[in-house]
Amino acid sequence: MNYDIIVIGAGPAGYNCAIKFAKQGKKVAVIEKNSLGGTCLNCGCIPTKFLWQAAKTKQKISKSLEYGIKANIENITFADIIAKKNRLVENLVKGVERLLKTSNVEIIKGEAGFKDKNTITVKNSDGEIELQADKIVIATGSDCKAIPNTEFDHQKYISSTDALNMTELPKSMLVIGGGAIGIELSSIFSAFGVNVTLREICPQLLPSEDTELATELAKVMARQGIKVEVACTEPLKDADKFDKILIAAGRKAVTDILKIENINLGLDKKNFIETKNYSTNIDNIFAIGDASGKGFLAYTAEQDAENLVFGTQSSNPVPKVVFSFPPAASVKAVDFDNYKNIVYTKTNYSSNARAQIEGERTGWIKVAFDKDSGKILGVWILGANADEMINTASVMIKAGMKASDIKREMFFHPGLSEILFETINNL
Repeated sequence: MNYDIIVIGAGPAGYNCAIKFAKQGKKVAVIEKNSLGGTCLNCGCIPTKFLWQAAKTKQKISKSLEYGIKANIENITFADIIAKKNRLVENLVKGVERLLKTSNVEIIKGEAGFKDKNTITVKNSDGEIELQADKIVIATGSDCKAIPNTEFDHQKYISSTDALNMTELPKSMLVIGGGAIGIELSSIFSAFGVNVTLREICPQLLPSEDTELATELAKVMARQGIKVEVACTEPLKDADKFDKILIAAGRKAVTDILKIENINLGLDKKNFIETKNYSTNIDNIFAIGDASGKGFLAYTAEQDAENLVFGTQSSNPVPKVVFSFPPAASVKAVDFDNYKNIVYTKTNYSSNARAQIEGERTGWIKVAFDKDSGKILGVWILGANADEMINTASVMIKAGMKASDIKREMFFHPGLSEILFETINNL
């Protein structure tokens, strides 16, 4: 079978890429060996946020007496929560399938491998077929990475994927890795009553993030009963005392299954595909999303698909969110490090009327400006609705807005977004 374009992988990068090419009139096939939707939909963003929302609902109910409402939480059956999560994921997977089919993208199930630069073999339970295409896009994503001298046994030593499918809560859990995944799962399982210890080898949680934000988040998690240890050089020093050990130490490439030795595809030191503007060392083969070892976010993967299809090169500020309790978020100008005269302002949630009403007094918003021009360069939020407000901040930064631009605007009252408005006005 011959196609204009074959896309390997049907995650956020792959299925968006396939749909956009198909809408241009191209004959497109997408190959996926697992469920449509990739890591994000099946064992990443979506199921994690469902469990976060379930834990948040539990917390809200437990605080209902603050509003004069008496409510009791009956014994939680975690298996019921996981079953509900699975139904949600199944419905969203069906939605992706509908999108692909209505866009006239052919869905081919199986494991793909290169025979040559224009030929893909697909192996499944029915045997093996060959497909040809003028252009091939690799969007195979990434997988959970273990730490040295340790392997996932999927019983005690578990990955984030395993954690999202547990039907029974352990009494204790050691989480290794203080990035977004480790923090989110630590927060979720702690909220459901698991005794959680979180260890990070670097001097702070979120190693690449603002130190003040990371330090404050560690304090908030500690107040919630999570034992947080940073600069931990022996994370498995007392492994026997924990029922489960969740390793959230980053992502690894999955290029080894593609038979890339048949085409001499260029890889970097971590076995991700080397790219320049999504092009590889082979003229008709491209790589987007996690497969290229950049971004590791669903929405940056979607942006990759957009850029590849339309030949654009965007350099947008990338908003980042960690779904802790409360969530933490940040966004910086792409050229943030080029500014030498930066000033900061900060406002606490406790000064905001809406935060008082909602019982969400923990946290603050910090904004960075260029002192010379007043241009907004960065925003860091620890607090309720940080996950939504950071999008507004991202648009401000991309638009090159200054503090003076925002001061002329009106923000709804009473709203949590007023904290962002007030912080900017403090300049």
